[in-house]
Amino acid sequence: MEGESIPDTLAAGPPAPPGAAATRSLRFAGSDSGFQSELDAHVQDRLRIVTGFLAVAVAALFAVARIAWALTHEEGFVWDLGDASIQIHLAGCAVAMACYGILRGRRLSRAALLAMDAFVALAAVATSALVYRYSYESGSPQDPSLLGLLLIARAVVVPGRPLRTLLLSLPALPAYLAVQLQYGAAFSYGGQPLLDEAFAPTLVWSQAVLGLSVAVATLASRVNFALRVRAWEAKQVDRYTLEERIGMGGMGEVYRARHGLLRRPTAIKVLRPDIAGERSLARFEQEVRQTARLTHPNTITIFDYGTTDDGDFYYAMELLDGSDLDRIVREAGPFPPGRVLHVLDQACGALAEAHGIGLVHRDLKPANLVLCRRGGEADVLKVMDFGLVKDLRDGGGAAADEGIAGTPLTMSPEMILREPVTPTSDLYSLGAVGCYLLTGRPLFDAPTVGAFLACHVSEEPVAPSSRTAGVPKDLEEILLRCLRKEPARRPWSAEALRDELRRCADRGRWTPEDARRWWAEHGARFGRDTA
Repeated sequence: MEGESIPDTLAAGPPAPPGAAATRSLRFAGSDSGFQSELDAHVQDRLRIVTGFLAVAVAALFAVARIAWALTHEEGFVWDLGDASIQIHLAGCAVAMACYGILRGRRLSRAALLAMDAFVALAAVATSALVYRYSYESGSPQDPSLLGLLLIARAVVVPGRPLRTLLLSLPALPAYLAVQLQYGAAFSYGGQPLLDEAFAPTLVWSQAVLGLSVAVATLASRVNFALRVRAWEAKQVDRYTLEERIGMGGMGEVYRARHGLLRRPTAIKVLRPDIAGERSLARFEQEVRQTARLTHPNTITIFDYGTTDDGDFYYAMELLDGSDLDRIVREAGPFPPGRVLHVLDQACGALAEAHGIGLVHRDLKPANLVLCRRGGEADVLKVMDFGLVKDLRDGGGAAADEGIAGTPLTMSPEMILREPVTPTSDLYSLGAVGCYLLTGRPLFDAPTVGAFLACHVSEEPVAPSSRTAGVPKDLEEILLRCLRKEPARRPWSAEALRDELRRCADRGRWTPEDARRWWAEHGARFGRDTA
């Protein structure tokens, strides 16, 4: 790990693809708001790509056409704004760029998105018809196959219902026919009137090409939309319907979900064997069974777990209205001592229960501690993600082949050295969390992950009072004792640590009224559903 840059914050692991399908008791309904919301977001992203591509393509074609004209005509490069061809190209490029700018901004309402989709499709048809019309004047009528390819490409790239694709594509036929009928009599091609019997095949051919293109586009749209529906159905796990992704990690993703019968707000974490490895998932499943036994109010509640038809392991847990401590500190700043004591007290309660049944969390960090509103109470802490939990009844030590597991910014020395872990390993991590809450900075000023790990093993942490004014001496002494290198010199249990914290002078200075006031001010920012 030497040479790696240490992050400024404790970030989540790399994203993983979403989990696959399970047996589905809830089927997709076309009016499902969750599906429609996801489809709208996908359509806007695809339309943004399409309009950006069209802007670049039109500009490039215009440049190529001007250069070709200059090279093949004696008058060279001619810039005449009265030239219809120049006007069409410039207008098309400007419209495409304007649409791209709108689509690149905030999410559009469904009505605005449908209007934008229709405008882009019909504008493409109108522009193509205009180009076709002026191509008669040059004596070289253009083949309509390019517009046909554009109609098919739109159906493939932008998902939508087949009927909508059909309605947006059909105007191409009368538009081209009108151009041919109106201007075919006025211009000649090869010295022959365009509306005589020799031109009839041209009319039939153009309409046949466009008609076939519309049919293929409609079929492509039907297949594309069906695939989106199947993908949505694939995100329905057993009795749960996944609605929106709200988080991701190294082994899977977390979704907001609803129970098929109870309609209870739920978070589903889906883990995939191809990401985590079958051995890790087998161990993780066993650890989730153990974690499900925890009932402390400050521990995340696991409702259910299982394996999907495709072999993806998942578990369902309570959905929280709040945000993790890492994000809160990064965006709102360090906590006052009274609030730090309030948070650590709740964490100690959750750890005391886990340690009492032989479980060591091993991955306590600000990102795994969520502060939320629960049951009418503000500033309720939830200890999350027992993905690295260790059952001491299985021997207690970290196996030699496990490698270093955990988060460098809060990892205890014994975990780094792959020595046996104990409940005091969690207390070391909790001490690091407390210092982070007070200062908003990690324990050590180290440039790389390797150097940071070395500091955990051999360097004394920087005292919070040297970084932040107003840190009480009694709280600082307790946190630094949690951070001692030798496990035996730390507080001997979570209960003992909680008792010491409750004797601090600032205990109780963060009142329920303070918490309610803070959430009233910041709730819109941090009061999102999380898990």
